[in-house]
Amino acid sequence: MITLLPTRLHWISDDGIDDPNDLCAHSPVHFAIDGETLVSPEDGDVTVSAAAIFLLRTLDQEHTQENPVAGQLFPCCGFSMYDTGGEDVEISGCPNGSDVIVTHERNSVVRITSASGKFYSVAAHEWRRAIHQFSDAVREFYDRSGQNVPTDEVETKGYAKFRSEWDRRRNGPSV
Repeated sequence: MITLLPTRLHWISDDGIDDPNDLCAHSPVHFAIDGETLVSPEDGDVTVSAAAIFLLRTLDQEHTQENPVAGQLFPCCGFSMYDTGGEDVEISGCPNGSDVIVTHERNSVVRITSASGKFYSVAAHEWRRAIHQFSDAVREFYDRSGQNVPTDEVETKGYAKFRSEWDRRRNGPSV
């Protein structure tokens, strides 16, 4: 069984007040497989909006050290979003965060390898369900909040690409 959820969604100021200039949602994360914790709320806040995009990418791409979908799947920071002309948004931040390796095995199995090297095999449909639930929880936080307001043209284009990729990956084929 996979547990993957943001535990306390908030904007960066974490004061309970909506911040239209903050484009990134934050939260501690609880990620466990069969009761074994891989990412803990005690690890601190994660930029869960970036994590949602990165996790959605793992539905059809592997995330390995050689071919990562991002620096970390659970980044501390993901505050800069850029439209570099490709199909996906470029998200950057600091080098801190939590990570796991995600590979796709035969017979619709996804292999998750923790930072310690322990691996877990989960059904691809369970991985997809967990990621969709995580993504949807973060998206609902955005939907409950006021409109996000980028501060300049670069932010506007990057944020539009971010939302476009999120929609495309979340609402794409359910393979």
